Amino acid sequence: MIIATTRPELIGATVAVAYNPEDFIVEEITKEGIVLEYGKDLGVFKDDPDWKGAFIHFTLEKVNWSTLDAIGELARRTNAKRKNFGFAGTKDKYAATTQRVGCFGIKVETLESIKDSIKGIRIRDIQRTNKKLKLGDLWGNRFTIKVRLEDRDPEEVVERLKDIKLNYILNYYGIQRFGTDRPITHIVGRLIYDRDFEGAFYAYCGTPLFEEGRAREARMLVDEGDFKGALKMYPRELYYERKMLKKYLETGSFFKSFKVLPPHLRCMFINAYQSYLFNEIINRRFQYSFEPQEGDILYGGIPTGALLGRRCRLAEGIQGEIEREIIEEEGIDLKAFYIEDFGDFPGTRRKMITKVYDFKYWGEEDGVVFRFKLERGCYATVLLREFIKDNKNIG
Repeated sequence: MIIATTRPELIGATVAVAYNPEDFIVEEITKEGIVLEYGKDLGVFKDDPDWKGAFIHFTLEKVNWSTLDAIGELARRTNAKRKNFGFAGTKDKYAATTQRVGCFGIKVETLESIKDSIKGIRIRDIQRTNKKLKLGDLWGNRFTIKVRLEDRDPEEVVERLKDIKLNYILNYYGIQRFGTDRPITHIVGRLIYDRDFEGAFYAYCGTPLFEEGRAREARMLVDEGDFKGALKMYPRELYYERKMLKKYLETGSFFKSFKVLPPHLRCMFINAYQSYLFNEIINRRFQYSFEPQEGDILYGGIPTGALLGRRCRLAEGIQGEIEREIIEEEGIDLKAFYIEDFGDFPGTRRKMITKVYDFKYWGEEDGVVFRFKLERGCYATVLLREFIKDNKNIG
């Protein structure tokens, strides 16, 4: 078993990742193994012959749109509601991505009429089907990532990579799980777990961090308690923050302000906190070994860590000590992972290392391109950090 840990000497150059969105391509892989190739109509998704008018699936190709924002724009253009759309998994905003999307209550002709009309969005491979597309209905993703080198010859880097045999990487949750622009999602999640809805409100609607312009000014006004001023200042794209602020001004209830968010977004906060704890579990297990140990709970022969929740089974042995230690240090009660109007978070086990499939690389005039496949829920940026010394530009 070969596991990447940290090899900063491999590239060790000043780099830029995703200098252009199309330097970072994420192509969804269906459960049937079909790669949704960026820039192509595949023509492999056939209509159900006995289609009853229930669902329509299509490939959403997008650049500089988050999945949720793209769905919102499609809903607006088709005069539908966001809940009329479903998807197998979310894709990053700062990338060129493909994914299957399902919808109901929308005519094929309507989708056809807008498939090329939205900047940064294209609709491909429309299919009439009787199957509902559910979250998790994918195998994984293929990543094609260009690392631009500012002070090193790409061919020299390719030569140094030849001796690398990469089978597994640590299965950390990537920064996208916590917020690429504002990595506070897990903090909001912890506050919600504590039932501190006021603190969670300020953390989500305020806390400007790295933002600039009107967004920063609006969040600063929230931090100062000037909610009416913030509502006037919020830019249009901060759709959910605006809704929460309006709800609070109507009701005076921080708890009710969160209820305006769609269920999957409310769940996202707690999921991010669970992910934060899981990453800490990996950090502590790293002191030992990722080879199976006595007391481990294995999945496919690979040790798992606890994604802590209300019904999560804890390991024994060294791994069990790590998990119970974190529970004690965090001061959490697993039974409290049922939260009214947010959901039941039972927890699960997640592999602490994950296999890398079809790892390839090649040099181009101004950089090195990496291509590989990861199973769903695994993050490409975790792999890239293994190779890049100056990784401040990696999300």
